[in-house]
Amino acid sequence: MLKWRQFAAGALAVAFLAPTGGQSRATHREQTDFSAEDEGVKHPVVIPEPVLAILCNDERVRNELKYEKITPDHLPTSWFSAAEVHLSKPSERDLIVVAQGPLMGANVDVFWVFTRGGATYALALTIPAHDLIVEKSRSNGYRDLESMGATAATVTTVSFHYDGDHYREYSEKTEDIK
Repeated sequence: MLKWRQFAAGALAVAFLAPTGGQSRATHREQTDFSAEDEGVKHPVVIPEPVLAILCNDERVRNELKYEKITPDHLPTSWFSAAEVHLSKPSERDLIVVAQGPLMGANVDVFWVFTRGGATYALALTIPAHDLIVEKSRSNGYRDLESMGATAATVTTVSFHYDGDHYREYSEKTEDIK
């Protein structure tokens, strides 16, 4: 009986700890839902310097730098949280950057979507919203996006499709809260 228990315990340990398909069980799923309610992204990555340089040109960021008396070359990375997403090819590591700290609003956050082609990043969308969702559907080879925002009386949902260079508004729907 003791040998059976030892065997069972060992088999369970191997089943739960052994890598499967070249990946460990600690591997996380790609984050596809982002919310102003969250404290950053679930699996943050370091924001590359070229992306930080693009963020320095955002009007909100420039205004906050001016207000805080900070030069762009000292942009606090704590003002952002970034997640790697695959908007086009599985091999391309695109980024969704979420505003943090002084750049956040009340029940709204700013989301920057960066596409990556080789070694370069391009800003494809900047949107203040409560939620940003990466959809499974695609336009021009890129996953569609949806943003949501609410007032005390309405919820507005905006769908974005990729046009080859940027994400553009495809449709908007506003509904009364019942």
